[in-house]
Amino acid sequence: MNLTISIKTITAARKLLTRLRFERFTLPVLTHVLATIDTAGLTLAVTDLDHWLETRIPATVEPFKPGRFLIPAEALKAAARGDKGSAAHFAYTETQDGTTLTLTTSCCGLSVKSVYHLAVTAEDYPVRPIVNGRITAMPKETFTALGIVAGCVSTDATRYILNGVHFTPDDGGMLIATDGRRLAGAPARVPDREFVLPTAAVHVLAHPDFSTRDAAVLQAEKTKDLNIQFRSGPHTLIAKTIEGHYPNYRNVIPSYMPQSVTISETQRSALIAWLRSLGGKSNSVRLTWETPGHLTLTQRDYDTVGATIQVPVTTEGRPPEIAFDPKYLAYALEIGPTLRLVDKLNPGMATIPSGNFCVLMSLRFTEETTNVETVSEKPAPAMAA
Repeated sequence: MNLTISIKTITAARKLLTRLRFERFTLPVLTHVLATIDTAGLTLAVTDLDHWLETRIPATVEPFKPGRFLIPAEALKAAARGDKGSAAHFAYTETQDGTTLTLTTSCCGLSVKSVYHLAVTAEDYPVRPIVNGRITAMPKETFTALGIVAGCVSTDATRYILNGVHFTPDDGGMLIATDGRRLAGAPARVPDREFVLPTAAVHVLAHPDFSTRDAAVLQAEKTKDLNIQFRSGPHTLIAKTIEGHYPNYRNVIPSYMPQSVTISETQRSALIAWLRSLGGKSNSVRLTWETPGHLTLTQRDYDTVGATIQVPVTTEGRPPEIAFDPKYLAYALEIGPTLRLVDKLNPGMATIPSGNFCVLMSLRFTEETTNVETVSEKPAPAMAA
């Protein structure tokens, strides 16, 4: 069996497939790409047992015969290094000792041949999950919203239910993500039944092959079946959703936020860049209102007062002096330019008219000293998993 695939096609396919980091897996069979030949053409697939990612690509198959073959990760990587405009040739040979894959590519105009002896076969590869259920159309705007909230997903392995984005039909459809210190939300068109999509699947869907076009979502009819399928053109992702009860995001949003601060678009990007430049683990930034019509932000840590920056703003009410983690404040302001406040102890919330928002916990500070301490090392009770 011989496969001929253009280097351009291989490169594009590998960029998508490596979103699952299959090249780093420890189980030998999972470090291979499954190549399936059928009447639809050639499909390349990878899996980590919780996710199945596949892409259908154009290829020349000689002689044409349905079948399944494995391509080692290093072989696909080597093929992608071939000269632009050329093609890679994969030749499979069956012997008594097993299957041999011969890869022929062109590098700087020279023919390069690599031989791989496959220790595993396509029969050893995990079976593709089958999802039977109802299809929902998902517009590309939902993937845009997914990218907005994804930065708030928790990385704490002990709080597994928070290690993903919550898709909920409540409030007309919302995407929610939180790490216990901040919570981001965005309106979106989602399936009728809620689920939590793990971070690895969110990372795959951020690839342009998914994020720049509409998709069809297939959710299993049985609630005990955790698999969900996203199909966008020739690309398909099947992911196992996170089982458990996601916290009620409404519980952390103050019901009354009378004060607001709006930062102009011309000032917002520079302020976000400054906030991100502040280093140190003990950092906080304190917001004060010493000059009318201006917001003063002062970097502080446990021992010293650092840099200060002042930006013109539009205010409503009398905003309180309040402190935030600078990297969290930068993320919140990227979601929305208007910061809504209650007092120095309650959370603040960045908003934008489109409905996107980010709630972030404030940091307690003492008037008599410059010391700043976090309100709690634990998330708000309402966000506990």
